[in-house]
Amino acid sequence: MKTPTFTLVAGPNGSGKSTLTGGNLDFFSAYPLLDPDVIAKTIQADPANTNPLTAGREVLTKVAGFVDRRESFAVETTLSGKNYIETMRTAGNLGFAIHLVYIGTVDVEINLVRIRRRFIGGGHDVPEADVRRRYERSLKNLIIAAHVADFVMLFDNSTDGGYREVAMIENGTPRWFDPVPAWAGPLKTSFKNI
Repeated sequence: MKTPTFTLVAGPNGSGKSTLTGGNLDFFSAYPLLDPDVIAKTIQADPANTNPLTAGREVLTKVAGFVDRRESFAVETTLSGKNYIETMRTAGNLGFAIHLVYIGTVDVEINLVRIRRRFIGGGHDVPEADVRRRYERSLKNLIIAAHVADFVMLFDNSTDGGYREVAMIENGTPRWFDPVPAWAGPLKTSFKNI
């Protein structure tokens, strides 16, 4: 039986998760991708659903189903909470290969500008206070998640020039690509301290 894979595509709001997954359809179409924003749009289209937390619960239910059935899947997340870290551990204990693709930026202001641009273009908005809070939490949780994952790819998306690979970490062994942006510095330090 083939080893199931749990892939997290993570990063703060406005870092470019959906752009990355949408632009790499060959890679991300290999198994189901759970995008909370897409699920939220579907739920909001139903006038009977008025609870904004419904999409989050729906994603967590789907994640639990994939894990229970031992099926490969991917999920987009800000990684601002600990739920997915616990799910990574659980899935890993059940024999999943755990992959983390993390996208960061050097400044939350970059994310805020992108979110405003997206909203003006008809996309969804995220309150500024939420973006700022999630940005910091996401970077802290990255350190934990990267040590749980079997394979990690880090990208910096601070410029409009596209994603730049920052690191690849396989089974706890990192390979860094200079220059390492400040947001990835604490993660790099955490691997030196092992």
